[in-house]
Amino acid sequence: MHTPEITFLYGAVLLFLLFFYLGTAKHRSKKIAGTVLTLGISAFCLWAFFDIGIKRGIDLGGGSSFTVQLSPGVSDDGSQKIITSDSVQQAIGILEKRLNPDGAKDLQLVPQGTDRINIQMPGVGPEEVEAVRKQIEQVAHLEFRLVHRNSEGELASMKATGRPAIGYVEMPGTEHKTDPTAPASYLVSARPDLEGKYVKNAYAYPDPLQGWTIGLDFDSLGADLFAKLTSAHVGERLAIIVDGEVISAPNLKDAILTGSAVISGDYKEAQARGLATALENPLENPMSIIEESSVTAAFGEQTVKQGIYTGYISAVLIALFLVIYYRFAGLIALIGLAVCMLVVFGALALFNFTLTMPGIAGLVLTMGMAVDANVLIYERLREEIKNGKSIASALESSFEKAFSAIFDANFTTLISAVVLFYLASGLVKGFAVTLTIGIFGTMLGALIVTRVVFNWLIDANLLKKITVTQIIPDRIFNVMSLSRAFFIGTLLATVVVVGMFFVKGKEAIGIDFRGGALTRFEIKEGQRIEASSVEAILTEAGLKGFYVQESSTGTNELITVRSEYEDGTKVKSLVEAKHADQVSGGQIERVGSVVGKELAIRSLIAYAIAMIGMLIYLTIFYEWSFALAAMVALFHDCVLAIGVSVLFGQQLSVIHIGALLTVAGYSLNDTIIVFDRIREMLKTRSGSLRDLMNEAVSATLSRTLLTSVTVLMSMGVLYVYGGPSMRDFALPILIGVVVGTYSSIYIASALVLWYVRVTGKNLRNQILETEARREAIKNAASTGA
Repeated sequence: MHTPEITFLYGAVLLFLLFFYLGTAKHRSKKIAGTVLTLGISAFCLWAFFDIGIKRGIDLGGGSSFTVQLSPGVSDDGSQKIITSDSVQQAIGILEKRLNPDGAKDLQLVPQGTDRINIQMPGVGPEEVEAVRKQIEQVAHLEFRLVHRNSEGELASMKATGRPAIGYVEMPGTEHKTDPTAPASYLVSARPDLEGKYVKNAYAYPDPLQGWTIGLDFDSLGADLFAKLTSAHVGERLAIIVDGEVISAPNLKDAILTGSAVISGDYKEAQARGLATALENPLENPMSIIEESSVTAAFGEQTVKQGIYTGYISAVLIALFLVIYYRFAGLIALIGLAVCMLVVFGALALFNFTLTMPGIAGLVLTMGMAVDANVLIYERLREEIKNGKSIASALESSFEKAFSAIFDANFTTLISAVVLFYLASGLVKGFAVTLTIGIFGTMLGALIVTRVVFNWLIDANLLKKITVTQIIPDRIFNVMSLSRAFFIGTLLATVVVVGMFFVKGKEAIGIDFRGGALTRFEIKEGQRIEASSVEAILTEAGLKGFYVQESSTGTNELITVRSEYEDGTKVKSLVEAKHADQVSGGQIERVGSVVGKELAIRSLIAYAIAMIGMLIYLTIFYEWSFALAAMVALFHDCVLAIGVSVLFGQQLSVIHIGALLTVAGYSLNDTIIVFDRIREMLKTRSGSLRDLMNEAVSATLSRTLLTSVTVLMSMGVLYVYGGPSMRDFALPILIGVVVGTYSSIYIASALVLWYVRVTGKNLRNQILETEARREAIKNAASTGA
């Protein structure tokens, strides 16, 4: 059983151990602290995983579906608001904020027809449906109206005489529901004295005296209007009204000049948070739920099982590869990798995040980066042992030298993950969450866990020698001489794939982005049709880019197919021909895109800001030419990965978002490793820039190829055995890894060399200046300055 208090205390102890480990210089203390930290984190994550479990997203585990219909709203002048496509998009944006305020859920909101929205939420059980229903349907129209000075007496007079009170209306009070002594209704101003549209922020917090309370912050105009209203009516009561009900009617003891207000009542935490979210995001058009159902996974249960099965195969292949290549050291790397994945799954469970297809992309990249970190350390270890150092001193030196490359690669990836989480849509957030957790797991597994295991074995005299297989010979390759040919080749390839988008037009973009048709079949009583059977029928007919889901409304079983709009009639005829005696209905209607225009723009803006953040970091800690070359290589890899996938017949879909982000993370990680070695050689060695770059790339060639092989193995298995949806995911990553490997070897470094020659800058001096700045920042951080 987990509680916030236990979680906090356990986390605090682990954090203390981490700081102690990083702060102590004593070998024995460091070893013991690292061991306790490793065991503590592993136990904590296992506990979280088995006690809480991981929720699967709507695309992997199914959930509940709600179809809502918008009604015309009322404008400020009293006229009706016509429902337009903009109204539907505004409602989608509001519902996203209400139902998924922290971005932890995999929420899908798809326009349907002209005035409806289909909402699919993962893992919503019967006990949660009522709360979700209220969040969806609550308009949250907030108003402030002055209460009549003699409200109760005037109301009694109105009932006795039947005569209305001029300038006032009666409104029910909600406090009477829980407190019979509170007024059942209030006589308030006929028109609002202040509208809720001026509320900028709404938030819930626990008040020691009043329980859960909702705070409101007005914008600048609202704060000025509220100050004038309260100043003019000190001593009177001001009713706070939500959706036509008086929530509370506090007495204005003083003028409120702070631009804030408070709503108090008998709220539970969930109610307070839900109301605060609704007030901050009010609907312009009321909506009602016209249909509810439970739905199966968007990618089908069979596809999910195939993905899990191929994941096991990939993990086994990576483990075998590490053990065969690094022998005993490979086993130690597997311990670090196991702890890393424990951290990921434990944190996903602990923080109640849902695992989605983009989230699986984050897992793939995490595993690749975790293996890469170990490969970096081991390749350094091999070099140090070859130079004649003892195993103990070689180990210390290898961790020290590999640290900067591992840290920079992970930190730049962390920048993009954090930006994407806070600014992008829910689909991209699933990737960002998994990747962020994975970065911390990677650092823990590679830099602490494996080091602690090595130290125990060396101190016990159980490890006297490390044997590593060597495939790439220790020689310097003239890499820069081939860069011109690769530049020309990759430029032609880029022109071809970009041109392919223009040739294919809308055929290159899938229904996730363009919208399409929704064909719904009702399964007759006593009959049963599997989604996989419908998938097989449509695949045999040559249809592409469709999704099949099973759903249940409680009384009816349904099969729905989302496809190209032009394919709607074909889907109807194919399914009815095969299952004529089992289905009825076959209704076809147009649906919008899964990724709405606003969310797509937000995601692109987030991605651009993440690129700028990484560019700034690399400029500060490396040098402008390195930063520029890394961004160009990253953009190049992503364009080719998606472009070649489209060239091979794929259509861009939601699943490609995760694949593209994985390629971007891999590309940046790979490039930084090479740049780190170039920077190291320029600081410590003399010679021409071209020769040193050849030597640096050659020194990292083994690591680059080894990491590529591990990622290619896992994606290759997924592509061959993972089914159609998994192939759509695996193919762009396979292409991206291949492209990223040669771009980090032949293009990124050559771009730096070209830039330096064109500008005439002294790269070595600039790196020394940058290194001095880096050391100053590190020293300032360590001393608290």
